[in-house]
Amino acid sequence: MTYRYKVLVVEDDADTLALIRLYLQAAGFDVLTSKNGEEAFLLAMQEEPDLAIIDGLIPGIHGFELCKKIKEEPKLKRKPKIIIMSSVYKSKQYKYEVMEFKADDFLPKPFEKSQLLAKIEAVLKART
Repeated sequence: MTYRYKVLVVEDDADTLALIRLYLQAAGFDVLTSKNGEEAFLLAMQEEPDLAIIDGLIPGIHGFELCKKIKEEPKLKRKPKIIIMSSVYKSKQYKYEVMEFKADDFLPKPFEKSQLLAKIEAVLKART
């Protein structure tokens, strides 16, 4: 049996969330979803996903702060890789600023399915 990566997707737009879930499930991932930062943090603590894809602007804990909080949480034995998504922040300079919040990568919206899957593959391969 092959290992199925567990991915947490945090997105407050229902259509975008459904589309990302569809893409990931079709690609063979186990998918957990959340629409806000607090719930997402609890899911990360309970499920310890391999990867989290977090929208930068979500209700509750802001997406960037959520990223940092997950990465710094001592109780998470297996720190998930994190990709931050945003349609608001797209400049190259901002991409590097996002890394200050301990994100592993950045994905500007809108994106194509192939771009999303390529980012996921690259981040998961870069195990540290």
